[in-house]
Amino acid sequence: MSRLAVLYGITNQELEDLKKQDEKDIYEYLLENIEEKYFDTSRACNLDKAWEGIQLCINGGKWSETSNVPDNIVFGGEILLNDGYIITLKNSNEIKKIITYLENYQIDDIIKSNFSKIDENEYSLEKDEDNLEFLLEWSQEILEFYKNASKENLNVVFSVEL
Repeated sequence: MSRLAVLYGITNQELEDLKKQDEKDIYEYLLENIEEKYFDTSRACNLDKAWEGIQLCINGGKWSETSNVPDNIVFGGEILLNDGYIITLKNSNEIKKIITYLENYQIDDIIKSNFSKIDENEYSLEKDEDNLEFLLEWSQEILEFYKNASKENLNVVFSVEL
């Protein structure tokens, strides 16, 4: 399952433009109009291949995807596309809840305490000490990214090609 994933902070107008796309075109539109513009900026949080492990750890070692915290910190939220590519959305209210959660529960602690609970058969990467460090490294910017998105009154989309 694990492919490169990114969280993007987008304006209401950018979200509206994204939602106007035909389903077959939405992922390509995101790449051309959002990724190209924001990838190396504070409006993007690259999760590399760590997104899957972070998602599993946030949810106690199990896969879960809803619009509720903590399920929606990485993967979950409103599904905009689910057809070989996944795009999910978190709105400003959800972003505030995510920030509160991550300020109360440190992501490093969540990952360290739940990494051992991940079923190796349900995880696409090697489950070893190197992978734990990989997850910890790639999770470091998540809270700051959400804080920036909230400060700028942005929506957040998660994007991954499966």
